[in-house]
Amino acid sequence: MISAKINSGLFGGRVLILPPQTITRAVSSKVRASIFNKLEARGKSVLDLFAGGGTLGLEALSHGAKEVTFVDISSLAIKAIRQNVTSLGVADSVSIIKSDAMRYIGKNPAAYDIVFLDPPYKEFSNALVKSTSNLIQLDGILVISCSSKFNLEVPMELSLLDQKDYGDTKIAFFRKTK
Repeated sequence: MISAKINSGLFGGRVLILPPQTITRAVSSKVRASIFNKLEARGKSVLDLFAGGGTLGLEALSHGAKEVTFVDISSLAIKAIRQNVTSLGVADSVSIIKSDAMRYIGKNPAAYDIVFLDPPYKEFSNALVKSTSNLIQLDGILVISCSSKFNLEVPMELSLLDQKDYGDTKIAFFRKTK
């Protein structure tokens, strides 16, 4: 069994079950800590796209997010998220959706305060960033995790707030301005 711990907040130190790394690529503890040192999740609605085991969304709940929607196409990922949600007792604050992320983006009219976009590196594209920006409320935040080798293009409706490489992972923060 692969596992990770929530770094801090209400559920800090709690162990999360993760799907096999052949299915997903979990964001490291160090990178998650860096993300949440820069992000205010309290009272926010959050979307965790390509959720894997749900580490980013569950860390957001631990930091006071009002609600989190998890989207992943893998049955093993959905199973892990459900186990983690049950273990933490947060079922009333989450929605778990088994769907292809692009299908979800295309059919979902909701707008979130924070969106985590953490697809497999081979599926990442600037077109995916553009499409995902439609799910963010004005002044909302998009947090992207992609290969440090990827050249991010900033869509007109987003402004880059911060970007940093952690080994082979690039984390970028954008604010929706239009």
